[in-house]
Amino acid sequence: MIRLGFTESTLLFYYYLNKFNLVDNETYKDCQNNLVNWLYSTSGFYDKTVKGSYFDFDTEDNKNTCLYNKYFEKVLRNLKNVNCKIELNFHQMNEKVLPFKENFFKYINYRDKQSKYSDIFSFMANKKVLIINNLSPLMKQQFESGNIHKICPEFPENVKSILSFENGYSFFNNGPHENILQTYRSLKRKIQKLNFDCVIVSAGAYSSLLAYHISQKLNKDVFCCGGSLPDYFGIITKRTQLFNNNKINEYWIKVPEEMKPEGYMKIEDGCYW
Repeated sequence: MIRLGFTESTLLFYYYLNKFNLVDNETYKDCQNNLVNWLYSTSGFYDKTVKGSYFDFDTEDNKNTCLYNKYFEKVLRNLKNVNCKIELNFHQMNEKVLPFKENFFKYINYRDKQSKYSDIFSFMANKKVLIINNLSPLMKQQFESGNIHKICPEFPENVKSILSFENGYSFFNNGPHENILQTYRSLKRKIQKLNFDCVIVSAGAYSSLLAYHISQKLNKDVFCCGGSLPDYFGIITKRTQLFNNNKINEYWIKVPEEMKPEGYMKIEDGCYW
């Protein structure tokens, strides 16, 4: 399954509308501009040629940058070519653009078909699992300690191994390279050297790119997850405490301070940690 978050899904739809000049962009301009600021500030998308770090971007200029358009063209092309379940999530949009969603779905060959796996647990059964997420070392720790079976009785007993891979943080329009696509290529090369049967990925704006590469180029099954991934492994985050506090028992663990990125409270009030 390839999954795009709310910001990426909605901006991809707007990119499609822009690409084919289907509707006057004044109709969705304000929403698009707001989401571009979210994209650069909190999703991991970055481009150091662009000025700004935290909701201070000149969105009209940024929507026309080569990198922004290259990223969404790549995502759009990937969705057209992938043969698996696609999950898109949309923010509320002006009702004038809603009639174009049907043609958008046709353009990308949108498939809301059932996965061959009923859930994330059946996906992991009898496999060497690679988890791409910055908290994945904690998930590996929960598996190897045996805590996971005391937290989730439905967790399969026959998972062969858990391998963790931290994709790194690139919030606030900053990262280890010049832009998100350079970082993606670096991550891709590192992942290709690893030994695994399937992948769970939850990596913000990198997720759909990595999921496409792993499923189509490496021919491995991929399960894209959102911010709920830590819950499956008994990792306590602020989101867990807000929405699933009743699940927590003595086998759950907290995210240590050293694993939280600088300025993490600016990212949706620190809900992922």
